[in-house]
Amino acid sequence: METRAVRKHEWATIPNAITIIRFLLVIPIVGYLVADTEPVLTAVLLLAFGLSDWIDGFIARRFNQVSHLGILLDPIADRLGIVAITIALVINGAIPLWVGVAIFITDLILLCTYFFLRLESPPASTWMGKIRTAIMMLGLACVAFGRIPELSVLAAPGVAILAVGTAMHLFVGFGYLRIMRASAKTQHASAS
Repeated sequence: METRAVRKHEWATIPNAITIIRFLLVIPIVGYLVADTEPVLTAVLLLAFGLSDWIDGFIARRFNQVSHLGILLDPIADRLGIVAITIALVINGAIPLWVGVAIFITDLILLCTYFFLRLESPPASTWMGKIRTAIMMLGLACVAFGRIPELSVLAAPGVAILAVGTAMHLFVGFGYLRIMRASAKTQHASAS
């Protein structure tokens, strides 16, 4: 079967549908974490949240379904989901407050910078950014599975992995600030 290239302005793609599902998964995950109920279902939903990030990217590249909307939505879904889930885990008492604050403040600074500089598109994900996200997702999954009594041994390693991911997030966030600043200079130079 032949695949066709999807133009950048097309939005009705399978990866975009998966990204929207990822957005929607955040609602029950956060609800269950804050209520401290349904640990098995929460862990499964969180695993689906993390895997969907890899799946939508794979499908987009493999089947030429990259779209401008997907380029915008995918990082928003990642960051919004991770921030919301992290805050819920802080409220739940499963992770330290500093992890939630560091992730939230870093993402808030990046978001404000993006809008302040009026960039045309978010910076492309770097390899360090992808590794950081994978580590954070692994840490979140371990913490979530650690809420299941039979798997409670995963909670402490999950917090440690998430702490490493948070430290990387600060480092990667600084790199993205530099990339956005350079993009803004290039964008404004080409506009004048």
